[in-house]
Amino acid sequence: MHAVASHEATEVKTKRPDGGVGRRVDYIGSPGLIDPHPQAFLVDRLYPGARIDPHFHDIDQFQVVVDGDCRMGKKAADPVTFQYADAYTPYGPIVGADLGFAFFTLRPIASGGFFPMPENKHNMPGRAGRNIAGRFDTSRPRPAAGASVIEQLMADQPDEVNAIGIRLGPGAEAAGPASNGGGQYYLVCEGVVSDQDKELPRRSLIHVPAGEPAPSLTAGSEGADVLVLQFSRPSERPGSDPAQLASRDPNAYMARPEGSGR
Repeated sequence: MHAVASHEATEVKTKRPDGGVGRRVDYIGSPGLIDPHPQAFLVDRLYPGARIDPHFHDIDQFQVVVDGDCRMGKKAADPVTFQYADAYTPYGPIVGADLGFAFFTLRPIASGGFFPMPENKHNMPGRAGRNIAGRFDTSRPRPAAGASVIEQLMADQPDEVNAIGIRLGPGAEAAGPASNGGGQYYLVCEGVVSDQDKELPRRSLIHVPAGEPAPSLTAGSEGADVLVLQFSRPSERPGSDPAQLASRDPNAYMARPEGSGR
């Protein structure tokens, strides 16, 4: 298990071709590098007109909107909206309204590149896969002191892809779900939790590899809302098996064209 408090992440400022100045906050790994490790970072483009063009990646991933107001394709996405996309599944554009947007990108292994569409359709090994969106409502009053509620946020998937909300009242304790898929991320959406004596405030992350014990969370004095996102069991589906993806050429990153996104 790897827990990263929000203040431990590394901030990188980015000047965009559209004239906006955003930032990227690296939690685990860093985009643009092919390696065999998980990858998690925050994309912050909180300025009017922010945009990322349609594209796909060669890995499964979750994205979680945590600030601003945007559309992902045809769907509105405000906090806390999550989107899961199978590898080689195009999505976007992501278009900010007056506020722009900020979202986490969470991956079981580093991406091999940014593949703009439609010019990379020939690099898709078959038909597009799943693109599943949902929302975790953190605006509601939290449970009473000492109480916790588990919410199922995604319909059952045969390969264990899943999204679960854990809502904790002040001082409440709760264990996360078993990591029986392809690894998990815990995102602290609101409040503060502690795990193994480490305090994790809002926008902290925990990565739990497949098969490892679930963390035991204890909420702070105001309670907490935690989003748990689980990846699929490895299969023959292209891009779903990190062990196979680990053999990619580390120098073969598909760099984005200027202005197309990250």
